[in-house]
Amino acid sequence: MKRLTYLIAVLLMPLGGLTAQTAATDSVDVLDYDIALDLSQGTPFHGEATLTAQLLRGCDSISLDLIGSADSLWVNGTRIGTPDLRAIPTAGIAAGDTFTVRVCYHGSGYVEERGFGGFHLDNNLHYNLGVGFNATPHVLGRAIMPCRDNFTDKATYTLRIRAKAGWTAECSGLLQSRDTAADNTEHSVWRIGLPVCTYLVGISQAAWHRIADTVAGYPVTYGYTSQNSNTVRRVFEQLDSVVPMYERCFGPYRWGRIGYIATTYGSMEHVNNIALAHQAMESMSEMGQSTIAHELGHAWFGNLVTCADEGDMWINEGGASFCSEVAMEAVSGRAASDAYYQTNLEAVIRATHVTDNGYRSLSGMAHDYTYGSTTYDKGWMVWHSLRGYLGEELFYASLRRLMDSKAFGNIDAYQLRDSLSLYSGVDLTDFFDFHVFSPGFVDYRVDMDNNDDTPHRPRITLRQQSVATDATVRSNRVPVTIFSRSGQQHKQWIAFSGSDTALNMDLPFDDPAFCVLDRDMELSDAATLAVIDATRAGQTTHRDCHLRITLAAAMPEGTSVAVEHHWGHPWDIDTVTGVLRTANRYWIIRGPQQLPEGSTGHLHYVRDGYENSSFPYLDRGFYSRVATLDSVAVLYRQGPGHPWVALSRVHSPNTNDGYFTVGGLRLGEYTLAVVDTNLLHIAAIEPADAGALLFPNPVQAGTQPVVEAPFDEPFTLSVFSADGRKLWSQSGCQSGVRIEKTLPAGTYLVQIENKCVSLHPKRVGHTGCRCRCSRL
Repeated sequence: MKRLTYLIAVLLMPLGGLTAQTAATDSVDVLDYDIALDLSQGTPFHGEATLTAQLLRGCDSISLDLIGSADSLWVNGTRIGTPDLRAIPTAGIAAGDTFTVRVCYHGSGYVEERGFGGFHLDNNLHYNLGVGFNATPHVLGRAIMPCRDNFTDKATYTLRIRAKAGWTAECSGLLQSRDTAADNTEHSVWRIGLPVCTYLVGISQAAWHRIADTVAGYPVTYGYTSQNSNTVRRVFEQLDSVVPMYERCFGPYRWGRIGYIATTYGSMEHVNNIALAHQAMESMSEMGQSTIAHELGHAWFGNLVTCADEGDMWINEGGASFCSEVAMEAVSGRAASDAYYQTNLEAVIRATHVTDNGYRSLSGMAHDYTYGSTTYDKGWMVWHSLRGYLGEELFYASLRRLMDSKAFGNIDAYQLRDSLSLYSGVDLTDFFDFHVFSPGFVDYRVDMDNNDDTPHRPRITLRQQSVATDATVRSNRVPVTIFSRSGQQHKQWIAFSGSDTALNMDLPFDDPAFCVLDRDMELSDAATLAVIDATRAGQTTHRDCHLRITLAAAMPEGTSVAVEHHWGHPWDIDTVTGVLRTANRYWIIRGPQQLPEGSTGHLHYVRDGYENSSFPYLDRGFYSRVATLDSVAVLYRQGPGHPWVALSRVHSPNTNDGYFTVGGLRLGEYTLAVVDTNLLHIAAIEPADAGALLFPNPVQAGTQPVVEAPFDEPFTLSVFSADGRKLWSQSGCQSGVRIEKTLPAGTYLVQIENKCVSLHPKRVGHTGCRCRCSRL
């Protein structure tokens, strides 16, 4: 089911006296339903249901669920005086015996108060949607037939439908016959020969137009009422690529026929009879195509292997959402599907904890949030990350085996964990403990230190921090990619236990420049990534990283620059005097050399409570009042071990939704923070200042200022008086060096020199004057 896709209107109907009655799930197992429905008069409709069932334990009575009224009741051919479905007598039937229950009933149609699930009797179309978001239980097979309405009682079905005069039926199953009576009513028979839950049985009638086709060898039927036939054909063209991809990944399609019908409201994965919101039936939009792919994905995730109960709905809905990514890959390639996934990841980390009223574990989901974003979208992330964690070949092989061994059955998260561990040979206990059984996310970061003696073996440091949970990932497996100065790349998966590790990584080249974690977006970590082709000047916008970069000039051929947007707390910032609160997200810009002088960056922000943004809740809890923005600044540091410095408070276009501007954009780390401007000076860095940084500036008495240089090579650092006398000098300095000379109050000039670069003196003093620096 696609959650709230194409919401049009909410139809509110009171429950009245309609209730759901469900006995203990282990008392009886319904094996087959034979349902005759007379829909020819619209409402009320009349039905006769014959259930073949097996008693699982000795008991005096069983119950069936129905939204409607039972008119008469028979058990093993004997009529029961009072047709009470809450207490159907089974005395005299032994455990293990098979028996029949026949119910004649009528109903008037029912739609849950949310306006989604139930049996819709619209003017030009009657159809059911088998799940109710607000219903208890969520399954709504009981809206069209007396049944055992849950996620575990699976049966086969024969559906005998009498449609309104001039209308025809489209239902789940394979069509057995279709005839028209003298009164112009249609009589059709459908058979679902494989066991499915009641909520997956779809029934509809309308003045249908039909297109019959074949996809990957399977007959396909598209039923619609108002769309153009050419449009409908075009909308479903992608199934020619999607169905074979699904079968390669998940195993054979088991249901014999693929069917879609256009509905007034909502999409739902009924077997052979997928309900599709009518907008999707006539749109080539990404939303429409993803809905088509999502609902078809349920043929494996939900219809074939079903969650054991609603608390593990992520198995169904997260799996089907993952299918929409697989479909994107089949149609448009892996780069497009990676981008599609990353957009989902960004939205989940930014907003799902708000819309679902807190960070939630996937398994054991509360009833009110069964169909929330955590289930659908974080569930998608976990399936995606399992593929990366196991490796694509092993993941899909294990998944195909799962679909085969658990076909037409049920599974919970623990059984899923143990099955995939068995099939893959990889213990997934730690993976499930964090990603499935705990709330929150993990944010990894990687840093690299080169070794001049063995340049092909740089030192790699990996660290993790948890976001919105106290749990940590105990067994980590992460991909690290090293970029060389000459444009080569080397990727390696690194396994480690605990919160961090360090190791030397062997490379096929000896000029490593920088490293990136999860270059190919294979994890569900709390970070988004963009790798920029820096060989062309100009502006690029990185939506999922909340950053816009303008390169002032083209960089050498083969140069890439990586932008990481992390949703964790900035590292090592808590000790900075004057920082009152951070945005709990930060950027890292990496590259083989400094960005061209005059390059700029624009870091996106959104005021807390401003929901009209295209990124609602982006900075929730960071700043909420207009006046607060006056104290928000961009903080920068060159990297680990270097101090944070405040760079800019220049923002545009407004206080609700805009960008902070960083002139002289450099490689390194950036974050946003609310600062006490009396304690933390804002450095005067302008677009032309792509050279060195000296901070704090001005210097307070007793403080030793730090010098950051835009290169890695050693340099000579000198301090001059205002009249040009050299007062102090030190050679062999590295970026981040402190000026150790104690100086009286005054104004001084600082100069950096090495064999390749000389930087003009930079003024530093107590005057608070604007300091300029340019490259010679």
